[in-house]
Amino acid sequence: MIKVIAADDEQYLRNALKKIVPWEALGCELIKIVKNGRELIEACEELNPDIVITDIRMPVMDGLEACQYLMDNKSKARIIVLSAYSDFSYARTAMKYGVKEYVLKADVTIELPLVVERLVKDIQQSAITIEPEEDKDKDLYEKMSHYVALHYREEISLTEVAELLHSNSSYLSRLYKKKAGVNLSDDVVLKRIEKAKECLLVTDMKINDISDYVGFNDPAYFARMFRKKTGLSPKEYKQSRSGK
Repeated sequence: MIKVIAADDEQYLRNALKKIVPWEALGCELIKIVKNGRELIEACEELNPDIVITDIRMPVMDGLEACQYLMDNKSKARIIVLSAYSDFSYARTAMKYGVKEYVLKADVTIELPLVVERLVKDIQQSAITIEPEEDKDKDLYEKMSHYVALHYREEISLTEVAELLHSNSSYLSRLYKKKAGVNLSDDVVLKRIEKAKECLLVTDMKINDISDYVGFNDPAYFARMFRKKTGLSPKEYKQSRSGK
């Protein structure tokens, strides 16, 4: 169900809002009605609604201030403003604060159900659009992760990966950081260090040979990165794990 919160300081309109919109038929639930902008913000932070309906002039905090707060805090809610005034300056300010619809109270019984229905369709369409995008991102990340796992000992560039995946390197960089928690180059280093740790413990390879094997061309750089990630030099790490 699409969650709706409303705010108005007039009791008659708070009562009317429960009846004039066929909430259930539209797939909505009017989960809370409050009396001012401050209560509206608190309710939104607690309940994370999909649609907000608010009056402009209310005590404590007016509706436009609440709209600005919601916009500044990146609320996902679509906002409908109710007003007794047709003054365009109100509408212009409301739109600046991310308001999707502006309904005059004189027309509320006719216009509000239509506006809510329009926003419901918008929300549903957005959900349909987002899902394929999320699937695409998941697929791209899995391909990137698989490529890194196979080629981390080689020189890897985002440009090369982007060409292989027919995508944009900047976009892939952001995606990898979002999904992996580290950027691609740092993840390559982490994988090289993990492989080096394995080689130190289960082989008799010399440290310089391990450095070259896992993809570090410069043994001094390898030693610096190994200490940075583990707190120990490669030799100290091997000794600490072997008991020698």
